[in-house]
Amino acid sequence: MKKALLILTAAAVLTACGSKNNRDAGSTPKDTLKYAYKATYSSDITVPGNPANAQRVLQVWKMFETANIQAMKPYFADSVRYDDANGMHFFGPTDKLLAYAKSDIDGLDSMRFDIVMWQSAHINDKNEDWVNIWSRERRYPKNKGKADTVLMQENWQVKNGKIVAFDQYVAKNSRK
Repeated sequence: MKKALLILTAAAVLTACGSKNNRDAGSTPKDTLKYAYKATYSSDITVPGNPANAQRVLQVWKMFETANIQAMKPYFADSVRYDDANGMHFFGPTDKLLAYAKSDIDGLDSMRFDIVMWQSAHINDKNEDWVNIWSRERRYPKNKGKADTVLMQENWQVKNGKIVAFDQYVAKNSRK
């Protein structure tokens, strides 16, 4: 009985290892399902994408959280596109974006991000790399103002190791 149990356990382990190896080798089946909607941007996505992109973006988040704004500069391309949750649209030089970030953080006594999760993804049909982050942001204004907490989601596009664009969304009614 022990011998049979040992053989079954070994077979299960080998099967599990074999199926993981097959999946890693790119044998994931092609999605052939019909969906009720067609994505306007893309649905041809590989997850996970390059984890180094998520590492870069999270480092930028940490620098912002700790008010280390100038240290972020090497992480960005020369020009950046940014759309924030309040409807502001920015496209221009990184230095101008960092000046905006500095003025934002200078108005706070402190802030903290509680990262819920992140995901790196590669958009196959557009050959783009993105990092998506879900978090809770807690802002503590100067002069003992009322603390503010929002649920936030951001999408960061990384090209050739540099951030070229990002956009931000907050949960409805979470900013008051």
